[in-house]
Amino acid sequence: MVANAGIIHTASLVETTTTDWDKIFATNVRGVFLTYKYAAQKMVALNETHKRGRRIIGASSLLGKRGEERMSAYTASKFAVRGLTQAAAVELGRHGITVNAYAPGLIMTSMRE
Repeated sequence: MVANAGIIHTASLVETTTTDWDKIFATNVRGVFLTYKYAAQKMVALNETHKRGRRIIGASSLLGKRGEERMSAYTASKFAVRGLTQAAAVELGRHGITVNAYAPGLIMTSMRE
């Protein structure tokens, strides 16, 4: 299962509103959390009857490893995805579920225009 949804907001820290912050975290963090949660529930149940490895993958970003100007909310959300992924990997490993995140750099899409 791949949790790949994400949105971006480009503004300085002092220009970022709580509405901007909440919108980014609702998609980039809460969305990943819910995807991980329900995928893990299903995978744990499946592993009880069909023993085999399962995979959960989350979309982080290079900005989940370092900050960048005018990207504070996005950066914080992608750091959160990294933390959630690491915690989920520890917790779900005992069920034969591998949890990883990938961290691509800038990809020119309509999100960055």
